[in-house]
Amino acid sequence: MQKVDAVRQTWHFLSALDPFWRLHQVIRTLLVPFQSVADHLPEHGTLLDLGCGNGVFLALAKKAKPDLNLIGLDLSEDKIAAARQAFHACTGKVPQLAVMDITDFPEQSVDVISIIDVLYLVPFERWNGILAKCFRCLKPGGKVLIKEMDRSIAWKFLLLYLEETLAVKVLGLTLGSQFTFPKPEAIRQRLMCAGFEVEEMATHRGYFVPHHLWIGHRQRTPNAQIDC
Repeated sequence: MQKVDAVRQTWHFLSALDPFWRLHQVIRTLLVPFQSVADHLPEHGTLLDLGCGNGVFLALAKKAKPDLNLIGLDLSEDKIAAARQAFHACTGKVPQLAVMDITDFPEQSVDVISIIDVLYLVPFERWNGILAKCFRCLKPGGKVLIKEMDRSIAWKFLLLYLEETLAVKVLGLTLGSQFTFPKPEAIRQRLMCAGFEVEEMATHRGYFVPHHLWIGHRQRTPNAQIDC
């Protein structure tokens, strides 16, 4: 899935929504490497998008992997309502969407979990609990895809911080009041503490902010050798 195709799909998918939010999400699709995340989705099974917002990544994932079952969770009632409206208008088929915290989700029920630019709005002390719950929600052999930022790339991180300050604290486009941007090694450690085997890759080439992808593969038991 190429960037231009993703933008075109997003514009079409959100045709029933308010023009402001439609434009906002199209711009976000330009700025976020959704295609790099979608490349790691399985051909079959169930995808849970945690913090799904208006459902853009779910729609892009369905286009890239038509046989996937889709589930989206978000804490915003307005965004879940918008996602339902967009799917209904675009495809006539609405996936399972809910205003729900991951803590209430059934265990060993999905094959892959995507978390795209969500955890930076969550205090770091809560990450261990969220990632441990993700581990339990995955079926054996499943994986979690976390797209966050690599703060070690200083100039791109500065641009990111200015952008997020405008979006979150000035315009109020996203729920949250503070930012959490851990160092890459701290995110890797949190995933390992939850029991995941971890691989990671830079996905910021061609972008002005330091996108980075962590992939956590579900082990059978939490890693007891890591100092958590």
